[in-house]
Amino acid sequence: MCAAGIQPGLGRTKKLLAQVGHPEKGLNFIHLAGTNGKGSTAAAIDSILRAAGFFSGLYTSPHLVDFRERFRCGGRKVEKSVLQKHLEVLIRKIRQWPAAGRPTFFEATTVLALLIFREAKVDFVVWETGLGGRLDATNVIVPECCVLTSLGRDHESVLGVGWKNIGMEKAGILKREVPVFSAPWPKEAQKILASRARRLRCPWRVVKPLVQGKDRLPLEGGHQRQNMALAIAVGRYLGFPDSILARGLERTVWPGRFMRLKGRSRRVLDGAHNLEGVRAALQTWHELFLGMPGRVIFGCLEDKPANEILAQLRKTGAELWGVELQSKRGSSPLEWEVHPDRLWRTVAQAVMEDERNPTRGGTLLLGSLVLVGEVLREVGEDLE
Repeated sequence: MCAAGIQPGLGRTKKLLAQVGHPEKGLNFIHLAGTNGKGSTAAAIDSILRAAGFFSGLYTSPHLVDFRERFRCGGRKVEKSVLQKHLEVLIRKIRQWPAAGRPTFFEATTVLALLIFREAKVDFVVWETGLGGRLDATNVIVPECCVLTSLGRDHESVLGVGWKNIGMEKAGILKREVPVFSAPWPKEAQKILASRARRLRCPWRVVKPLVQGKDRLPLEGGHQRQNMALAIAVGRYLGFPDSILARGLERTVWPGRFMRLKGRSRRVLDGAHNLEGVRAALQTWHELFLGMPGRVIFGCLEDKPANEILAQLRKTGAELWGVELQSKRGSSPLEWEVHPDRLWRTVAQAVMEDERNPTRGGTLLLGSLVLVGEVLREVGEDLE
């Protein structure tokens, strides 16, 4: 039985995989699900694998600027020629399907990733779910281990309302006797996870965040201690010594997560798009700068709790700017119940004005990975 709003697309993904020769076979996967921290944790695991001398593949979503960001081999975006070659094969196969039943964009992209990684002969694939887990297109593989990051009340219209339903969908990536490393979850969700792990005889461990110490993490924010702890747990399971783990963490890069933009010390870009993420971004700002930002530039998609987030941002006392995103799914600032101090039709306009008239307290730009991508394009940041 499907959770509310979920369409069972695993069948389409499996059918397409069969058509292209099952590229998933023979690959070694580390499968990640969760609400917050999947990308950061995946990037850290990928970096550890490369520090250990492995040639790894990394599949994440969404991309920020360039579609090729979703497919990384050995830490680099897939070459355009390689992407084009596999895309042409996939399009020919999909055109043979009846128009009404064709794979979704994400299902096709998932199969595309497997074609790329098989040809590249990667040693491991760090494999991030798109949405949920149980019925996600990525859930067509049997991994070496599963990683479950922190939960949040996001996508409830799709996954079902409440921790129990969210936990059930995320824990749906578990496979029989495959080890599981999990962040601490809310009690109701953790009961679901424990039950499923017992039923499938999965070795299961809750990984606590790294203890705060003098060592600086590669990614800003106290919440990253949880993500880095999960990456370390995976590295130790694979048998890597502490020296390799430290080197891998040190080299971890994940754009758009409390990312300091060039030019000003207090101009930060963050892809926080739910309440938990926004609270983490504000807490990180406070830890680093001993206060709150003087200005917040915010934009989000229409399926996000804009009014709750805006109410949280309003409490900081920051000057609040609302921006309209260049996306069909963008939320209109004119419809928000909490009214920003200024409105902008584009991210570019807001960024230019912020550059011309900086605020003494600094600027935090956040709300959506779509916003992150638009800002990065505007300021010319390179994401290789």
